[in-house]
Amino acid sequence: MSEPDDAWRQAAHRLVLMRHAQAAPAGFGDFGPHADFRRPLTPQGRSVAHLRGRELRAAGFVPDLALVSPALRTRQTWEEMGSFFGDHSPDVQYVNALYETSADRIRDMLWEVDEKYNNIIILSHNPGIGNLAMELAGCHGSGHVPPSLSLGFPPAAMACFFSAIPWNTAQNHAITFYRALCD
Repeated sequence: MSEPDDAWRQAAHRLVLMRHAQAAPAGFGDFGPHADFRRPLTPQGRSVAHLRGRELRAAGFVPDLALVSPALRTRQTWEEMGSFFGDHSPDVQYVNALYETSADRIRDMLWEVDEKYNNIIILSHNPGIGNLAMELAGCHGSGHVPPSLSLGFPPAAMACFFSAIPWNTAQNHAITFYRALCD
């Protein structure tokens, strides 16, 4: 195992930021206010979401808390990831504020999380979730973009981070980028 893998596995606090998997477009002629909210995953999206669950299991990630947008495509992404929790079942919270939100608001939600949660997954939408991933990876201040994030944050992208301190007190300098899966 590499040094970054060891650091990730031994970290006291781990965070996964994930964008929902590929969704179908809204139905033809469906322009109602909830058309976007009801978009389901495509078969490809379901397959990739399942793969992301396997990748998290392989990385030893077991969430204590899952914060999930209530949009159909994010709920289906979460379900398709499968159980990677063993005997432990995470606290799953469907959070309206994760739909159509900014990186700052997602970050505020992270700061509001109780200290009892060490391993958190946030499943949301672009541009907010992708912007936060880029910010925490250190891309905004330094101009350096990790190769895995160089093409942005497409559907089913995940960015993984760890910290020695609780998420509700972690500032950017205390958060370490582990890796991103953006293929």
